[in-house]
Amino acid sequence: MISRRARWALGLAVAGAAGAVVASSVDQGSWLRTTRPMHRPRQGLVGYSGDVQFLMDAVERHESGISRDQRRDFVELLASRPVRSVDELTLAAQESLALLDNAATTVLVTRAHRLPIRLGWMRDSLVVVKASPEYEHLAGQRIVSIAGGAPDVTWPLFARFVGGGTPAWLRNRSAWFFTVPEALRQVGMAVHNGQVRCELEAPDGTLSEVTLISSTEPMPGGPMADFRDRFPGDEGLGTRGWRTALRDPDEGDESEDVPSPLYLEHWDRLLLMSELPLDAGTGSGGTGSGGTGSAGTGSAGTGSAGTALYLRLLGTPDGQDPDQDLIDEALGRIETGDHARYIVDVRYHCGGDYRVTLPLVRAIAKRARALSVPIKVLVGPNTIGGGLVSASQFMAHAPERTTVIGNDVGDRLRNRAQGRTIELPHSRLVVQVCHDWHDISEEPTPWSDVWLPDKFLLQGIGDFRPDLNVQNSWPDYLAGRDLLVEAALA
Repeated sequence: MISRRARWALGLAVAGAAGAVVASSVDQGSWLRTTRPMHRPRQGLVGYSGDVQFLMDAVERHESGISRDQRRDFVELLASRPVRSVDELTLAAQESLALLDNAATTVLVTRAHRLPIRLGWMRDSLVVVKASPEYEHLAGQRIVSIAGGAPDVTWPLFARFVGGGTPAWLRNRSAWFFTVPEALRQVGMAVHNGQVRCELEAPDGTLSEVTLISSTEPMPGGPMADFRDRFPGDEGLGTRGWRTALRDPDEGDESEDVPSPLYLEHWDRLLLMSELPLDAGTGSGGTGSGGTGSAGTGSAGTGSAGTALYLRLLGTPDGQDPDQDLIDEALGRIETGDHARYIVDVRYHCGGDYRVTLPLVRAIAKRARALSVPIKVLVGPNTIGGGLVSASQFMAHAPERTTVIGNDVGDRLRNRAQGRTIELPHSRLVVQVCHDWHDISEEPTPWSDVWLPDKFLLQGIGDFRPDLNVQNSWPDYLAGRDLLVEAALA
């Protein structure tokens, strides 16, 4: 006969085992990783070497989903790399984190001495999208060669600093490294005392050469923020007073610059809305702003049968999301309007909480089905993180109505994107380490090793790539055209 104490012990054991099974099936242990207290700096960490040690400790404690070999290689690279400046620290951290093979595990806020230009990849060229006042004549010119090499040939040299992602993401990220003389030097390109020789081509075909000198102070940047350099008027990365080839909407029509297209307007609006007539979708004239409003442009309320509702979502390096008031306004416009199509622009939606924007996806999908109208989703290499998750769900909720337009997205459909940010104590670099998986390629189950909300909110889509491969070229950029919106309106 079993005693009462034995029965209680057996019952508790069974209940504990059942609880462990349920907990693992619900979250695969990620609840513990998410809530585990952050490790604070130990006493005695000094200078750049202290930052290196702190980074190794942070990855050891908080980065999940990596192999033993990856962890070993990460530590060995950092231990063997001399770090005597913030430039060397930034690059050593990027290269070591790249060994963990995850695009979101990265130096989120970089600091380095940089050239007085900012670059961006178009379909056919690496272009100066912003230049300091003394070099403002370079804005809009194409880089023919930099540090002795043609960019379309040398950009793969920087792949060793970029972990995970897609080939489109690797090429896109190289634009930052081309502006950092120390990065150019480390991959074997021609740098002399911080000076870099560039050959450029002006829009009229004129070729010129210029020697650029790096800044006297380190300047900020980062993989989730560098797209902001394309936006006229954005001074968030230490570029106050710098010049772009396109005109900011606040400059007024008296400016001689070409007006910026809609997708590059109002850099400070995480959610931008506009009503676009379907018969006027060419160039900036058909996709510019009209009217005012905190959420975007165009008239509020119900659209006409010949009107497309355009919604642009932006990401921020610190993962901010649109205010709920703006989300509610957009939902109201979606649910009450009779739009002829929906255009959702997530080319620069690279972060944030997808749970904030997912209601927009569901509402658009539901309304498009009810009205039997198309959904055009505009994507690119900066479509990663929460932006990639949100964009993918159009294929889950309304695949028959959705057309994806643009370039390849920036990340794989299975990735670690739930991260924590850690500030290195001496340099103040901000590093993101990741503790949970997303996997939107397969239907999640209770046993899936993914972040808990994914199991209830997301659907697997199998694949996610452009149906129409459309990219803006250098001439399109200079003319203020946006071929992606034109294709969506066609």
